Amino acid sequence: MKMMVHTSQPEDGISRYMYDATRKDGVSTVYERFAKQQPQCGFGAMGICCTLCADGPCQITRKASHGVCGATADLIVARNLLQKCAQGTVANVYHARNVARTLKAVGEGRSDYEIKDEVKLRNVAGKLGLDISGSTSEIARALGEFFIAQINSNDYEPLRLVEAMAPKKRLEVWRKLDIIPGGPNSEAATLLSKTMTNVNNDVVDLLLHALRLGIANEYAGLFGITTLQEILMGTASITEGEVNIGVLDPETVNIMAHGHQPLLAIKVLEVAGNPELIEEAKRVGAKGIKVYGSLCEGQQLLNISNEYKNVFSGQIGNWIQQEFILATGAVDAMFFDYNCVMPTMVEIAERYHTKLISTDKVIRQAGVERLEFEPDNASNIAEGIVNKAIEAFTHRGKVNIPALKMTAVAGFTTESVVAALGGSVKPLVDVIVNGSVKGVVAIVGCTTVREFQSGKHITGLVEELIRRDILVIGAGCVSSTLENAGLMQLEASEKAGGGLQKVCQSLGVPPCLSYGSCTDIGKIVDTVAAIAAELDVDISQLPVAVSAPEYLEQKAVADAFTAVAMGLMIHLAPAPPVLGSSLVTKILTQDVEALVGGKVFVELDPIKAADGIEKHILAKREALNI
Repeated sequence: MKMMVHTSQPEDGISRYMYDATRKDGVSTVYERFAKQQPQCGFGAMGICCTLCADGPCQITRKASHGVCGATADLIVARNLLQKCAQGTVANVYHARNVARTLKAVGEGRSDYEIKDEVKLRNVAGKLGLDISGSTSEIARALGEFFIAQINSNDYEPLRLVEAMAPKKRLEVWRKLDIIPGGPNSEAATLLSKTMTNVNNDVVDLLLHALRLGIANEYAGLFGITTLQEILMGTASITEGEVNIGVLDPETVNIMAHGHQPLLAIKVLEVAGNPELIEEAKRVGAKGIKVYGSLCEGQQLLNISNEYKNVFSGQIGNWIQQEFILATGAVDAMFFDYNCVMPTMVEIAERYHTKLISTDKVIRQAGVERLEFEPDNASNIAEGIVNKAIEAFTHRGKVNIPALKMTAVAGFTTESVVAALGGSVKPLVDVIVNGSVKGVVAIVGCTTVREFQSGKHITGLVEELIRRDILVIGAGCVSSTLENAGLMQLEASEKAGGGLQKVCQSLGVPPCLSYGSCTDIGKIVDTVAAIAAELDVDISQLPVAVSAPEYLEQKAVADAFTAVAMGLMIHLAPAPPVLGSSLVTKILTQDVEALVGGKVFVELDPIKAADGIEKHILAKREALNI
């Protein structure tokens, strides 16, 4: 197998500045660690290494076509992939459950939160068949209880969430294949049981089960997260804010919200505006207190930042920039919940004085203080975080912040897009039908240190797509990358093709719309469903696609199966660990399209990826006769 040649340094200007700074400080980062791992295991990259039993590990090689138990490459690849899918699904569902617990607590009168979007609360509860004749508190409690019950329901009972919220044309497809899921935790438990040694050896059955999990991931995970958070935090509205590491203020107490669950961060924003705490910050030599966000949590805060302009001061960076953020020496406290916290952050924080605080029970970092979130104690925890940041400010050393800073437009969601279009998605559908916009591509997911590091693949692909009059929707660390590259500014329309440029300028929007965090992929699906409803077609017929051009981990695998189950083609890079199985590769890239309308497309070169995506969009347009 041909090995890739990897470099080990970032290519965007902001990251390169901080990379050079950490090198001068003698600090090792993700780039050095990646270089030291080369060459990486080819068997793992192909998905043909099995470690399930004590007779292993087994690798499929030219001399060994089967594992000790008799497992083929096809079976080993399928099992390894599906275990990642199960883990990613339950991670999203865990997040949704935490939000549902908070909503239930609000309804029971034992929470520091209140309902910010009562209209959405009643609309969603009504669609799910709940009684909406009672008080706001009663409906909040009932909806929270309903979500928790759905998450914990059995996999042999179809999810009411799916039957109530999924597009009817999709439901017909899923019913024919018998892949409407039950409770996601039960589905994951069944899948993990299937992928044990010598239990289920049917590759097709295993992949169909992954589609079930993909559907559960959307409705019990992503939809639950975004919908319930908006009920509690307020629905996103179009806004403009500062982005990237350069926005850090060297003269204020700086607090970083990091992770994926923004509920506690909302309380920190509220507490940080307390005049008494601001005076305390000034007493120790600071000019005030500022709160920032990084990764997906920052994207979520930016989406609703119109309400917190006095204290929220910017979205800072993406996954591979987190060590660089602390290496500025300007972050006094970072509080984080779950997912995307490098183990090395403890060492980096000690070097640069940052106080680390974990806030979720699944997080454990040796030597890190824990202030674990509970709905009825959030304000006290938030005050404790702010006080610890003020104290940490007194231990500041040198500060090294890049001079460059950017602005970005954010806050897009189905509701805000509809509002911008005058109350309907029809204007968007019209410009797609008349060809001003050829189609829409959701660019989602993470950033990696592999090929096209630091977002090079992301920006290269996006610039090609918008040049070809294809509108881009971003979510996750992708949004941060595009913000840092200036592609989510209004001025970025100058890089778009003539048709898309005119649409952007007439609507006052950039050619890349930020929907927010990786969990906001659920909102993108909602927008796509609204476009399909306007055209009265199935989602699989639309000139749309999905791309995760630098996908990273287990939640991305679950989200990929969500996209395929929804009937969408998804482009992936780097190649997922399936190439060791010709059968699994063929099913995912070809055969599954005949079943659900979606499929996987793998291409490492951004120009060739854009070619493939555009070809797919043009074929869908031709089939619709538009």
